[in-house]
Amino acid sequence: MRIHAMAAMSATLLAGLVQAQEFELPTDPLNGRITFEEKKCITCHAVGGFGGTAGPDLSHDQYFGSALELASIIWNHTPEMNRKFRQLRMDRPTLTEAEMLDLLGFLYYLRYLGEPGSVANGKSLLNSKGCISCHSVGGQGGTVGPDFRNIQRYSAPLYLVQAMWNHGPSMLDQINKGKTKYPVLTGQDIVDIASYLRQVSTANVEVRLSVGNPKRGRELFGQKHCSNCHVGEGKRKRIEAGLIKIDLKKGVTEVASAMWNHGQAMLEYMKRESIDWPQFSGNEMADIIAYIYFLGFEDKEGNSQRGGELFSEKGCSSCHKPGGQGKGPDLQSAKGISSPIKMIQLMWNHAAQMEDMLLTQNKRWPQLTTWEMRDLYTYLRKAGKN
Repeated sequence: MRIHAMAAMSATLLAGLVQAQEFELPTDPLNGRITFEEKKCITCHAVGGFGGTAGPDLSHDQYFGSALELASIIWNHTPEMNRKFRQLRMDRPTLTEAEMLDLLGFLYYLRYLGEPGSVANGKSLLNSKGCISCHSVGGQGGTVGPDFRNIQRYSAPLYLVQAMWNHGPSMLDQINKGKTKYPVLTGQDIVDIASYLRQVSTANVEVRLSVGNPKRGRELFGQKHCSNCHVGEGKRKRIEAGLIKIDLKKGVTEVASAMWNHGQAMLEYMKRESIDWPQFSGNEMADIIAYIYFLGFEDKEGNSQRGGELFSEKGCSSCHKPGGQGKGPDLQSAKGISSPIKMIQLMWNHAAQMEDMLLTQNKRWPQLTTWEMRDLYTYLRKAGKN
């Protein structure tokens, strides 16, 4: 079951990098998984237990770093990967810029949906969080809200969050009337409750949401007036320092629970400011949360001067000389390095040749930290523009 869920949710979606570095956002949710298999990554790496064992199972460890952080991890393991290619007598795959974008997006998205839910815990939470005071299950419980058995099947936890959000104002009125506490939920709570509701529902209609499209989510972020208070990208607003400043290293339901938990404060503020409570339909909630999630993939601006120093310190300048006088191309005037993904793609495709050259010169493979990768990118991008 889990590998099918992985394949279904393996979106190749990246949030745009702001200011000097911005990505085009792909929207096909299967491209990253297809690239992963077509380029034979699955020969060595498994996903959810399906695939090779020469490398680690990529779904075991959560990865929430930036694009260039992931690039530095891949780069530093290049010699080891090259040895595996030689042992398995495999050609090292080359990637286009679009394929690299899809692949990195897939790797970033692997743990987006989190773990399966607990039906028993979901049932317990309906009582402990006070849901049963308004809603019933098979006639047992409150009568203010609908019976959970008669409403549409919550096949996706995000549908539950969207329905709760849309009814937030009326739910808050009932909470205030009953003088009960506003229910605070974790991401796992949402998954567990959705799992239980999916079991008890007798409705014939089953509503499914996709994993979300960050590109569409970015548009909705403005259309739903989220940007009136929160900063996704761009200028600082007057209430929040910006979502990009928050630790967004969380899965989809954890982002959703954070939105819900702040719903009471948001509603009170919006009432004071005469702002309408935004309603979500279709896949809109999933799209906005996907956009918020992918803000964590954004890289901070590097130091161009330090990047120039690293270009020499790491030995890049010995092969990549001005005017094309070295064994490699002149990277300092290369206009093609316009995005982090482009730089990662070029480094990957030429890594085998670079390693062969270093071995003949008896030199070690240069290791790069995330910040060094950022500094090098900033230096090369600015040098190319100049």
